[in-house]
Amino acid sequence: MKCKVIPIAILVLMVGAFSGCAKTADPKRPLEKIQSEVVSMPMATLESNAQLYAVAIRVEKAKITNIQEQMRKMPVQQLFSDKKMTREIAAIGQRAEALFDRYQIYVKAFQEKGGDLSKVQIETGQTPTGESK
Repeated sequence: MKCKVIPIAILVLMVGAFSGCAKTADPKRPLEKIQSEVVSMPMATLESNAQLYAVAIRVEKAKITNIQEQMRKMPVQQLFSDKKMTREIAAIGQRAEALFDRYQIYVKAFQEKGGDLSKVQIETGQTPTGESK
């Protein structure tokens, strides 16, 4: 159990490091507002915002993986009678999807301005568009 908590804690700390005091990856931030802001954003801000969202997406993915591991250890009868974990995974998935939508806006603007996509990857060996290298 301790081995599973450590990666999540590290990812949460990474979010804090990237976000500073005021900046956070907000899954509820209006897409239209982000789309209008990226037009005039400097390359460095686009990169840092894309990285911020990438870290937040990794955190959500780690949460889902943790819950799935817990579910694998549960007896089958308990798994089907306890819908709490399934609802939790669905909620996390919805947040992750919202984060990804916002992440893609920053990545697209970053790429259009000549940015190096390897700097804003969600996972190593994968482009921000989801294609494998």
